[in-house]
Amino acid sequence: MKENEKELIDLDEEGNIKGEKEEKKASKSNNTFKILATVIIIAIIICAIIFTLKQYKRTNRIELIIANDYDEMSEKAANIIAELIKNNPNAILGLATGSTPIGTYIELIKKFNNKEISFKNVKTFNLDEYIGLDQFHPQSYYYYMYDHLFKHIDINLNNTHIPKGEGVTETNIKEYEDLLNKNKINLQILGVGRNGHIGFNEPGTDFGLGVHDVMLHNNTIMDNARFFENDLNKVPKKAITMGIRNILDAETIILMANGTNKADAIKNVMENKVDVNIPVTALNIHKGKVYIIVDKKAASKL
Repeated sequence: MKENEKELIDLDEEGNIKGEKEEKKASKSNNTFKILATVIIIAIIICAIIFTLKQYKRTNRIELIIANDYDEMSEKAANIIAELIKNNPNAILGLATGSTPIGTYIELIKKFNNKEISFKNVKTFNLDEYIGLDQFHPQSYYYYMYDHLFKHIDINLNNTHIPKGEGVTETNIKEYEDLLNKNKINLQILGVGRNGHIGFNEPGTDFGLGVHDVMLHNNTIMDNARFFENDLNKVPKKAITMGIRNILDAETIILMANGTNKADAIKNVMENKVDVNIPVTALNIHKGKVYIIVDKKAASKL
């Protein structure tokens, strides 16, 4: 009888009932799969929650304003700046150069002439300056600011600050960094290059950099050639610029862009990218308010 029972049970070499080991392995494998699947599902849910929260926070920090054209874009930016000055006559502004902000400066001059605002106690800090240009050179950013804004308003020129393009570069960098550390910018105005640069922070710039000197990319040199009689040889190849860290230190930022050649840069920002190869996307990690004011052409890829 015992022999028959042994035959019926049929033990393997290790003394286990044949088939039982395979069942245990299958059961263990199924349990492992279920646990792994559960972990993946939980991870996906957590990621979705984090993404939703980021989008919610970003919506509150970044406000996209699409204007019909350049003039309307300029007016909307000027209105925000003027409101700040009305509420804080001692405001500290970060200013930009190039073709983009000219319309905004014209609107601010109109508001000054209409006695809506005064720049008497306002301080300004510009983003950048070419290295090697005399400040009175027609294409220096000092000359630009004086010609397009300062000479038309009641600002104290001692309260205007632009990086020095002449002299010892290392000394000029340190002096400007020290000034920025002592003066918190309330509102920073920005334009953007077609390669995504802000200030002269070119693609690949470390977001943690402060004031520094930079070799300009070919795209930037080509874009700026129109200010130098379209002669690339006349365009300076180096500049001093606020770093992205300095820009992000501002309480509020206004980014303006117009034209289809800026559409990719705006699209990259609004897709919530953060990429050192697209410097303007650093705005997505700014902790304060950001206004992105664009015309319809710059918004064409949104």
